[in-house]
Amino acid sequence: MLLVTQTFAKVAPLISPSGMKMIQGNCLFCALLGMVALLANAKEESKEWINLCEDNSTKGWTPRAKVESFESVDGELNLLSKVNVWVLSDLQMKDFVVEGEVKIPLDYEGFNSGLGFRLVGDQGKPKGYQCEIDQKKPAAIYGIGLGGWIYPRKGTEAEYSKRVQGLFDANSWNHFRIRCIGPKAKTFLNGKLVAETDQLVQTKGSFGIQHHGKGGSVRFRKLRARAL
Repeated sequence: MLLVTQTFAKVAPLISPSGMKMIQGNCLFCALLGMVALLANAKEESKEWINLCEDNSTKGWTPRAKVESFESVDGELNLLSKVNVWVLSDLQMKDFVVEGEVKIPLDYEGFNSGLGFRLVGDQGKPKGYQCEIDQKKPAAIYGIGLGGWIYPRKGTEAEYSKRVQGLFDANSWNHFRIRCIGPKAKTFLNGKLVAETDQLVQTKGSFGIQHHGKGGSVRFRKLRARAL
């Protein structure tokens, strides 16, 4: 910053009055933009997180089909099923950030799960969106009853492959984050942007966790959401 100030002091005498006014105006505009960005970020950060994983309780969650077991253990939600099942939260949100850590079982290589958002429907399989949780397409976005794959799809496969390469570790906990505002959504895997779309049509709904029916228990922890 000091170097920039010293350099500007040297060249300032060479700038015409009209040019100096233009520079000052641009600097003021940039400063105002910075202030707006800081205020917007501060407003977002002021919203409180809502914990979706209570210690030793599955209160606020409802399985939509028969499960072998669904329990809370030391702040984790553990789900085991022999059929494809969604477990939905009572909490519904429109614009939000939701995040959590997931550990998949290793007894079935094709194990499939998901973190659902904007899910609707009173019973059975919901309609909405999911952030994919598996080894094949981690953090991809899928439309449940809404046309299937949203990202990646034709034209974005190479981009997705490049973004997701090396991010998912099946042997460890993986952090998933979804940011959703209006028709736009972005997913992040272990802190890196993976999927993005501006074509969501479902505007509000519940969160959900999925077990596709094959493999052992999938574990979710530090699951929380915040309205935007």
